[in-house]
Amino acid sequence: MPYAAATAIAFAQRQAGRYGDGECWTLVEAAIVGAGGKSSIPQTPHFGPNVSYVWGTAINVAALQAGDVVQYQNFAWTQTTRIDVTSPDGTSFSENFRTEGRGLPHHSGLVIRVISPGMVELIEQNIPPRSGPVQTIQLALSSPATTTETTRSGTTVTVTTISHSVSGAVRCYRPVAA
Repeated sequence: MPYAAATAIAFAQRQAGRYGDGECWTLVEAAIVGAGGKSSIPQTPHFGPNVSYVWGTAINVAALQAGDVVQYQNFAWTQTTRIDVTSPDGTSFSENFRTEGRGLPHHSGLVIRVISPGMVELIEQNIPPRSGPVQTIQLALSSPATTTETTRSGTTVTVTTISHSVSGAVRCYRPVAA
């Protein structure tokens, strides 16, 4: 039986609260194996709780699709939003930082969909560690291009700039049939 990505995603999305023992691996492993994919145990050299798991064929971030697995190690994504407002009274700015971290030392998630190159929606559990429920999150796995939007209201000009930085390791896998 070939691996059925839609079946893996549907299984993970049906889970509420914490699945199994609450570990990220437990949710992803059950979804993959239950959908006809090969377990990570025989694919991971020296399998154990302190190693980064192998979930199938290694692929790059640009090749990701629904049903693939992302394995993080010491990963962080920071999105910075800067808003500059210029009006007849002067110029002001504000900055807002949003940081999402994963994988201290490692973490696994199942791709639900690719939003744009490098930006995915994932399902995971155990974030925050030891207590996080099954949840869906959007993450940048590589630094998307900086975007700038300018709006005008009368004589006031607002420029919003969104930039990203990514650090740590991201490994991507396409599950294979059992």
